[in-house]
Amino acid sequence: MVNLFKKLFGRDEESGEDLPIALDLEERRRQLLQLEKALDALVNAMREHPELASNPGWQGRTAEYGRLAGEAMVLRKRVPTREELLDLAFEVRPVFKDVPPGLEGLVGLQDAAMRSAESLVTVLPGER
Repeated sequence: MVNLFKKLFGRDEESGEDLPIALDLEERRRQLLQLEKALDALVNAMREHPELASNPGWQGRTAEYGRLAGEAMVLRKRVPTREELLDLAFEVRPVFKDVPPGLEGLVGLQDAAMRSAESLVTVLPGER
């Protein structure tokens, strides 16, 4: 029974270590491109609010999303590891929880970026 759980959760029977997961590179590259585009769209929309440009938190979040879009592009152009995909996915955070007045237009873009990041976390069929 224990061996069954080890196999289900990707652990080596002898060492108890995580087994490497062979990634579906074609699908992962598609997901990374989707995340890159979603983050770029969010950054562009965030820059359309000059009244927030002087806010250090807004500047930092805008720069962070730009950096993460670049990281998605770099991973897409090479063979990423499962750990790199997870690291990237967990770095993507929402712009805000409660939508401030005047920023309602960012909600859909934020949601698209979050969905794209979450897609990287799921182990795809055939990746075990």
